[in-house]
Amino acid sequence: MTGHRPSTRRIAVIAAAFGIALSSADGQAADGYPGKAIRIFVGFAPGGSSDTTSRLVADRLSKRLGQTVMVENKPGAGGMLATTQVMNEPADGYSLLLLASAHSVAAAMRVKLPFDPVEDLEWISTVSTYGMVVGVRPASPYNSLDELIAAAKAKPGSISFYSVGFGTGHHLVGEWINAAAGAGLLHVPYRGSTPALTDFLGGRVDVMIDTMTFAYPQSLAGTVRPLAVTTRDVPAEMKNVAFSGDVVPGLEYESWLGIAAKKGIPSKAADRLRQEVVAIVKSEDFQKEMRALGANATPSTAPEFAGRVRREIAEFNKVIDARGIERQ
Repeated sequence: MTGHRPSTRRIAVIAAAFGIALSSADGQAADGYPGKAIRIFVGFAPGGSSDTTSRLVADRLSKRLGQTVMVENKPGAGGMLATTQVMNEPADGYSLLLLASAHSVAAAMRVKLPFDPVEDLEWISTVSTYGMVVGVRPASPYNSLDELIAAAKAKPGSISFYSVGFGTGHHLVGEWINAAAGAGLLHVPYRGSTPALTDFLGGRVDVMIDTMTFAYPQSLAGTVRPLAVTTRDVPAEMKNVAFSGDVVPGLEYESWLGIAAKKGIPSKAADRLRQEVVAIVKSEDFQKEMRALGANATPSTAPEFAGRVRREIAEFNKVIDARGIERQ
């Protein structure tokens, strides 16, 4: 008995249908992200603005993705320990970073990094932005940034400012003032804002240079008198504080927090993350949470995020070179 041989046309139709089925299955697998728990690595200790913000994002992201999203703190090296950890993980979208603007500072301050601080990351979106505050104690004789700079010029090294460590953004903003205005402010590094604030309030250091998220509640409490902020986008209670760029031309800077991943994660995973993170940042409840911290809920595109980091690295390199600061 001779079997029925299908026509060439029928074979082609079957093959095409099979191919379509395979493509559909592949698409469903890719669209199935995430299929397991996601970790967000944070390069700073629990309790700070980076940690607080990461947990606000993680909770909302978990609900939107239908998967557990965990925060893992890996403090050290200005946030670079967490970044290095993610660089050693597979590029699959399950290991994310809550990056801070300290990333740009560390990139400028390091002689060498084991990865490119811009090109080797998948930039998802910024989450929040906030300026830096230059402030003094309420009884300070300086009533403006102009007065402070004039006094620091007259007696270089006689007026001190604190930072949360050598080579941090706080440090470099102070050195930016020195470089751009010819001031002679003396840098006093601390290991964190809390011990620095203690000495500042005790009169052992003259000037606060700290993030809005830290200085804002101190300003509301009346323990700090802000002289200038490094961005025009500030909480309502700070609208009358001088913008640093109006006193020192070019001195404009925003700290930021944002979500990134290792370059090479599947494009569908990157797109899904970007879509959900931006939706979170735009939500009314998240914006309210950020305002309470003295920050702005600020989404971005990937090119905008990467461009911000490139510009900051270039600006900080200029400050480092101008002040002769030794890179690490």
